[in-house]
Amino acid sequence: RRERHAASPLIDPRLFVSPAFRCGAAAVSCAYALLYGVFFLMSFAQEHGYGESPAQAGLRLALIPVALGLAAPFSHVVKERLGERRVGMLGMGLCLGCIAILFLAAGMPPRHHLLDPLAYVMVGVGLGLFIAPNNNATIAAAPAALSGTAGALLNLMRVLGTSLGVAAGAAVLGWRLRVEAGAGQDWMTADAGDLLAAFQGSLPVLAVLAVGAALAARVAASGPRHEQA
Repeated sequence: RRERHAASPLIDPRLFVSPAFRCGAAAVSCAYALLYGVFFLMSFAQEHGYGESPAQAGLRLALIPVALGLAAPFSHVVKERLGERRVGMLGMGLCLGCIAILFLAAGMPPRHHLLDPLAYVMVGVGLGLFIAPNNNATIAAAPAALSGTAGALLNLMRVLGTSLGVAAGAAVLGWRLRVEAGAGQDWMTADAGDLLAAFQGSLPVLAVLAVGAALAARVAASGPRHEQA
């Protein structure tokens, strides 16, 4: 409300007139919340649930940014073949598949060595295919005169998503751990079985983020386009 009356607003309210821009920005936040929610929850699952060392856990989790970085350059090709609306759905579909595999792995601890890397590659590829097309659609939905501000705001939404993903993962994991192990336990003192059960119970929050990102990106991809300078 204050920015509407500012001569030179820090964030121009005209950006949010477009539903496509609003939804694209929300999709950015959901995607990064999903990414960092996976990092947060899996660090506890691998170290305290599966008993891996920090080095082992870190090397496994490194598959996510590697897969994301390798998939991202191909997102434009996939978008041209499937269309802007479908590439977002494909990317988040892969992320949902990752969440399902992580859920299964937590119920079969001896198999997690095989299942977790597959899940990490899937979420990395899914986000690699999702992020660039959604960013492009979101920037294109902003007026050309505000494209610089729009890009800066997307950076802010990434940071917001990162914070929300860690906060949501911590809150839900703490709640599920109290349900599974009792009020006197936390993730440092609970046994591995209780922590993995709590981890399983926390995964639906990541699924909600993936579905939210997919739906928001679909709206962003369907919106009008502005010619950018």
